[in-house]
Amino acid sequence: MKLLSLLTSALAGLAVGLASPAALAQSPYPSRPVRLILPTPAGGPSDTAARALAQALTGSLGQPVVIENKPGAGGSLAAQALLAAPPDGYTLLWGLASMAGIPLLQKSPPFKSLSEFAPVSLVGHFGFTLFTHPDVPAANVAELAAYAKAHPDKLSYATGTLGEYMAAAQFIKATGVRMLRVPYKGGAQLMPDLLSGRVQVNFGPTSSGLQHARAGKLRMLATMLPEPSAVAPEVPTLAAAGVSTGTLPTWQAVFAPAGTPREITQRLSAAIAQAVKTPALRTQFDQQSLQPVGSTPQALAEVVVADTQAWQTFVRDYEIPQE
Repeated sequence: MKLLSLLTSALAGLAVGLASPAALAQSPYPSRPVRLILPTPAGGPSDTAARALAQALTGSLGQPVVIENKPGAGGSLAAQALLAAPPDGYTLLWGLASMAGIPLLQKSPPFKSLSEFAPVSLVGHFGFTLFTHPDVPAANVAELAAYAKAHPDKLSYATGTLGEYMAAAQFIKATGVRMLRVPYKGGAQLMPDLLSGRVQVNFGPTSSGLQHARAGKLRMLATMLPEPSAVAPEVPTLAAAGVSTGTLPTWQAVFAPAGTPREITQRLSAAIAQAVKTPALRTQFDQQSLQPVGSTPQALAEVVVADTQAWQTFVRDYEIPQE
């Protein structure tokens, strides 16, 4: 009897062990923390918005959503981390619209198109603003253009993302000015130099310099929006200031590795769409000048295709060299 009991227990244990992988595979998603990789440093507008969304998703998903910052190379380092991750929904990428330009602007890009990733959801759109240091003798866009034309290559413009590079390049071509580019890993790195006057111009997210402008440490000459910004309605749009530029994609979105199960991307998409509707998250996004969206995976896929074409046109028409 004792031997039979031992054999029964052993067989039961073996059955449990054999069933464990299947049981784990069928565990409801998510059953452990989710990692959200950011292509920007901590402290910038994208980081702040992503952390706000991560906090909201932590509550709705029932598992911690942990931010991991991997800045550098215009977002390539973050993209490489996603490419190396298993397609199980536990590693996600906070993608920037400017990352659609990586395959066109880098000699050895880690991917050929953002379409190689599994789209999850479009989170929102950032508003961009033309900031200048107060020492620049220009109170408006016309005066800035006149000064830059009279002093070619005297002014330096900072770029923290490829999107900021696109915005600046469009302005330079539209006005015929010459300025020197100084690239940074992100807004958190460039802002101290802009405030000190080491660089004098930046086309960046409105929220990145809004508080400094209100304190008199920067000037806001124009917003790169169709309509005046809700957080700075007194600042004219670039079009109203007489400068017409091309398309400027400024979205923020979430992607998963290619091959991630459809039910997982849909679960995440639904959770993001629900989160961006909450008053608490909308208030936090408003502070970052991020217009919330929340979309289906298919809607994000369509945006990626359209904005990849916009980047192709930009690189061709502006003759932007690879780096």
